[in-house]
Amino acid sequence: MIEERLNNEIKDAMRSRDKDRLKVLRTLKSALKQVQIDTRKELSEDDAIGILKGEQKKRHQAMELYQSGGRDDLVAIEQYEIDIIDKYLPKPLSEEELTAAVEKAVESLSASGMQDMGKVMKHLKEELGNKADGKQLSILVRQTLNRK
Repeated sequence: MIEERLNNEIKDAMRSRDKDRLKVLRTLKSALKQVQIDTRKELSEDDAIGILKGEQKKRHQAMELYQSGGRDDLVAIEQYEIDIIDKYLPKPLSEEELTAAVEKAVESLSASGMQDMGKVMKHLKEELGNKADGKQLSILVRQTLNRK
């Protein structure tokens, strides 16, 4: 489970005195713990993945801002944190796999245009879960439905 892996990695980082990695891992553990406290329930693996994806998204946004501001030192820090978070997330589907899933969903739901986008997106989110990026999925669905 993700929480166990995080705890083990935190211990390893403490042993190796890797302060930068330790800081990132503790931040991730804190984010998971905060949601667990707020919701007053144990987190499932999918919940943990969703939280980590949120943390990753925050760092991507910060990295874009730092790049536009010319702060390459801060961009490198954000990229380092993103690389650590990536180790805990499932490997995302390739664009070919996503395209095939979108085509299959559009066909199975008999979607005929943009008015069916919500229905298709809901179906794909349930089917693919955390394996697909919502933004990329939305673009592919929109392109597919526009061709119909």
